[in-house]
Amino acid sequence: MAKLSEYSAKRRFEATPEPVPAEPTHLGGPLLFVVQQHAATRLHYDFRIECDGVLFSWAVPKGPSPNPADKRMAVFVENHPYDYASFEGVIPPKQYGAGEVIVWDCGVYSPDEDSSGEDATWFHDRAEAERRVREGLAAGKLSLQLRGEKLKGSYALVRTREAKSWLLIKHKDRFAGTDDITAQDRSVLSGLRVKDLKFLPAPPRVPASQLVPAGEPDAMPAKLAPMLADVGDAPFTRDGWLWEPKLDGYRVLAFIDGDQVQLKSRRGLELAPTFPRLAAELRQQAGGGRMLLDGEIVSFDPQGKPSFNALQNRFQLKSAVDIAAADRNVPTVFFAFDLLHFAGIDLRQRPYRDRRRYLAQCLLPSPLVQLVHAAADGEAMHEAALASGFEGVIGKRADSRYEAGKRTSAWLKVKPTHSAEFVIGGYTRGKGSRGALGALLVGYWDGKALRFASGVGSGFDERVLKHVLARLQPLHSETNPFSETPEVNGPVTWVRPDLVAEVNFQEWTNDAHLRAPIFVRLRDDIDPSTVHRTETTRSGSPSPRQRAGAATTARATKASKAKATPSTEITAILDQLEAKKNNLELSVGAHHIRLSNLDRVYWPADEELQQPALTKRDLLRYLAQVSPLMLPHLADRPLTMIRMPDGITGQRFFQKHWEQARPDFVESVTVFSGSKDEEHEYLLCNNLPTLLWLAQSGTLEFHVWHSRAKVAADTKSKSTDYASSLESLEASVLNYPDYVVFDIDPYIYSGKEAKGAEPELNTIAFEKGKEIAFALRGLLQGMKLEPIVKTSGKTGLHVFVPIKRTIDFDAARHVSELVSRHLMRLHPKDITMEWSVTKRSGKIFMDHNMNVRGKTLNVAYSPRGVAGAPVSMPLTWEELASAHPLDFRLTDVIKRLSRTGDRWSDALTRKQDLAQALKPKKSGKA
Repeated sequence: MAKLSEYSAKRRFEATPEPVPAEPTHLGGPLLFVVQQHAATRLHYDFRIECDGVLFSWAVPKGPSPNPADKRMAVFVENHPYDYASFEGVIPPKQYGAGEVIVWDCGVYSPDEDSSGEDATWFHDRAEAERRVREGLAAGKLSLQLRGEKLKGSYALVRTREAKSWLLIKHKDRFAGTDDITAQDRSVLSGLRVKDLKFLPAPPRVPASQLVPAGEPDAMPAKLAPMLADVGDAPFTRDGWLWEPKLDGYRVLAFIDGDQVQLKSRRGLELAPTFPRLAAELRQQAGGGRMLLDGEIVSFDPQGKPSFNALQNRFQLKSAVDIAAADRNVPTVFFAFDLLHFAGIDLRQRPYRDRRRYLAQCLLPSPLVQLVHAAADGEAMHEAALASGFEGVIGKRADSRYEAGKRTSAWLKVKPTHSAEFVIGGYTRGKGSRGALGALLVGYWDGKALRFASGVGSGFDERVLKHVLARLQPLHSETNPFSETPEVNGPVTWVRPDLVAEVNFQEWTNDAHLRAPIFVRLRDDIDPSTVHRTETTRSGSPSPRQRAGAATTARATKASKAKATPSTEITAILDQLEAKKNNLELSVGAHHIRLSNLDRVYWPADEELQQPALTKRDLLRYLAQVSPLMLPHLADRPLTMIRMPDGITGQRFFQKHWEQARPDFVESVTVFSGSKDEEHEYLLCNNLPTLLWLAQSGTLEFHVWHSRAKVAADTKSKSTDYASSLESLEASVLNYPDYVVFDIDPYIYSGKEAKGAEPELNTIAFEKGKEIAFALRGLLQGMKLEPIVKTSGKTGLHVFVPIKRTIDFDAARHVSELVSRHLMRLHPKDITMEWSVTKRSGKIFMDHNMNVRGKTLNVAYSPRGVAGAPVSMPLTWEELASAHPLDFRLTDVIKRLSRTGDRWSDALTRKQDLAQALKPKKSGKA
């Protein structure tokens, strides 16, 4: 491309990560601007604007300023390719522009003066905007309206006498100020600072076409129903979720079309005449084009707290005089939280993370129109929202599309108490001072049937009773609108189901009624026909204050059984991993995992073992392929991870508890710790996305408990309360193991170990371990017990006796000790149970203490973080006879996976009755 010839001439693309020249792939929409902070020889800012398929660029040494008094030098430099707009990373030493680069700000822009000097913008007319940009640049003066996250309002680029010397000057408007805007030093894409890139890897590249609204122009819908949230049980902090305060107001869609503004409520009512100042303010947002905002109208009381009552009183006003007075006296704000359409681009199918960025860019905040704050910390947001007088919080999945008119668990609303809307179908007569209204009879639509939910008699004062009764009297009916006749005390007045009440309650009872309902208010903004039963969605991780007792029980019992992964899904994963990219976003069914450093070596090449270097990418390939066999052994078991983010030669750490953010597909269980007298959260690896996400996090080894957080037919305990106390944990199903473990650990040295080190893998030790394993099998078979075996992945072997979950860990440990001691008496020269390492040397150590609640072993098919990349491999006893541990490595296990894994898994599910096997024998032996 001729326009980029200077750019190409200055760069060696085999040495720099900067984008190569290419035609832009986006299809249309507003023009893009970007400001990149660049720590080259000196820190400076690169101001770039899109025009004719490239980025015209200026180097601004001091950066943009919102102060009209500052005339910032801007040196015109070579054009850059459009894809450069999203570049963040490090330009290597000795390359042109060497240094760190972040996207300091980005957004859309438009020329904002017509030929007469009047204000006008062309966000909606790309061709006209580009024509005016060309004219302005040729004339040496270009006035621009910027809509970025940091830079907003009108700026001028003015050429000086020097051809490449320009000035960047802020015009006087409501966005002008004296603040040092460059103090905001983080990237609007990754959140990194330029200095962070000296130590951290470059973030995954966002396609430049996704930075701003772009695509084929499309008509803005004439009407739309808003997307609705499910009810969540608690806020949480997790990768892939953002949280907003739940505003106590009227949900409104703002349709802005040139000078026309419509404010549509949830039930389709037109509110613009009721809120004329808001309508006038919103009219300025689209710049003469089209814009569709989703948000909430909120009124405030004299103390500055949100007041739904003030809003409802305002809504009842009809006369222009009263409305004008209310506009002056009752502060009312439109809070925008979603952008659905802008400048001809329909954004509803874009993920929420992108729509949120576009909204932050395109919205022009004012005292009456504000951007809702969003943050990743759900618990902190919840506390702040309640402290500010809001109802709670709304959590939104970052990858969620806008599903108009649907209630979905991709959005969750969390409030201190459960609340929902219900249709009023009648009311009972009151007693004493209550007069004509005793309790409302409320319900919800189930298809064409109105189901009765509850009588609601609490939450009324004298004023509210009078108001509600006045609204009900015109609706009197002779017909019961419910599908059944509610059981109530006293006479009933039926009404047409035209009014909606918001009700707080503790929970739904087993017979589908409300427990402890309390009337909150009438909801005129909600269409009665849209009222259906809402369930609490427990996809969140409870806060520390909410984890004990029943809340934890409900959280744990939600843990689902690992499902078989479709082969087509695994194939799709392997295809994606074939991409020659070091960073990518992996799609796993409906979920997405951001992968980084895929070419990082986890197991270095080993010439002696004839093993090539194995990378994170190789680990992910292996886990995807082995997942149908591995996941059933991980399911519902508290997980301990051995993480080696830099590979087996780097730092490694043992992690039981996960306190960082995590994706919504990762399940967990909270368990009481008797040693620390506190509760801890463990991850559960119940699905393929979790398995791959853990690998991305540097988990090379997967160690699990011998018990499951899952009640089934074979469990003596039916309790899932693991967190309330030590007593509750001991009485729960987690205290009843699935098998008795025999850990065969050879302490027979190769002679190459460092002083004090554990024995290295060696053939002599493994063969002696096999000998003891077969002897153990014979002893157990004599007790009518059939064991199964797997390699540890190192020198040892793990022998399991699958059992019905009728004995606790103390009993399982006792059994393991009895059998091991008897075996030791039979083989005293080969077996030891001594804890002293020096007394173990040269023998097989039988560790019966592995049968303790909370102890873990590496799960079947787990890799090991040692040379050779061995795997803990399930075997038949016939296969064990000729096996060597290095037969089972990451590079060749997949080739060996025929029916062995299935047979081993089947054997593990054949539970044996240990109580029967342990009945005293006449011989008196164990």
